[in-house]
Amino acid sequence: METSKVSRMADKAMENLVEAVEKGKSSKMQAYLAMLGRFHRYSLGNVLLIASQRSGATRVAGYRTWKQLGRQVKKGEKGIRILAPIVIRKKEETVSEDEDEVIAFKAACVFDVSQTEGKELPEFAKVKGRPGEALERLRELVAEQGIELEYSNRIGPAEGMSAGGKIVLRQDLEQGAEFSVLVHELAHEMLYQRDGRPENKTVRETEAEAVAFAVCQAVGLDTNSAASDYIQLYDGKKETLFASLARIKDTAGEIIGAVTGERRHEQPQLAAAA
Repeated sequence: METSKVSRMADKAMENLVEAVEKGKSSKMQAYLAMLGRFHRYSLGNVLLIASQRSGATRVAGYRTWKQLGRQVKKGEKGIRILAPIVIRKKEETVSEDEDEVIAFKAACVFDVSQTEGKELPEFAKVKGRPGEALERLRELVAEQGIELEYSNRIGPAEGMSAGGKIVLRQDLEQGAEFSVLVHELAHEMLYQRDGRPENKTVRETEAEAVAFAVCQAVGLDTNSAASDYIQLYDGKKETLFASLARIKDTAGEIIGAVTGERRHEQPQLAAAA
């Protein structure tokens, strides 16, 4: 398939998301945010492509990668088209992999684990209601960001609040709620450090809640975030919606990498993407 055709598929997927949002279909946005949680290391365009072609996808890789992992793509399965980067390494030997230069993109084909059979894969850690170690890693990330974390019931009835380098959480939150609220407040702190932050407070709150939803989905934690009105991310312009989703993806991805331990134990076979 030509690269230009895959690019048009990505554009169409974004148009379909915008159309759903315009019609008030918040469930469509929630489903997409859940995909962001599952594929946080993929580009925004590739998440759109995966979601539009196989909405139930959970783990994807190329044909040869699946073979290396002891699995075989089932006969007759149709691949998921994405855009893979063409990368050249800079001449300096001291530069990191992140500093390699992307010169173009090409059409590539991946398959979801459900389209394969063979050797069982190790399961990613899931919270399933009680965040445990993930909550400890989240607190560590807060500290790494140079943010002070305090617990106090003086902020009630609010569950949490943040203000320029300090987060305060209510003391009586159960672990699942603490995890979700702490992600929300950390998202505020991290989003504020990035360029292009929207002036509208409602959009900022919605972006932070969307990050919390995506992170909680990624670790398998049930959260009331699913009831949030993600339509508020959209102000009538596709570009601003795309910008919001990009901020959400980047922030959620950084948090997910920390709380799942991916930063300590990379799995490039299932994570390499544009």
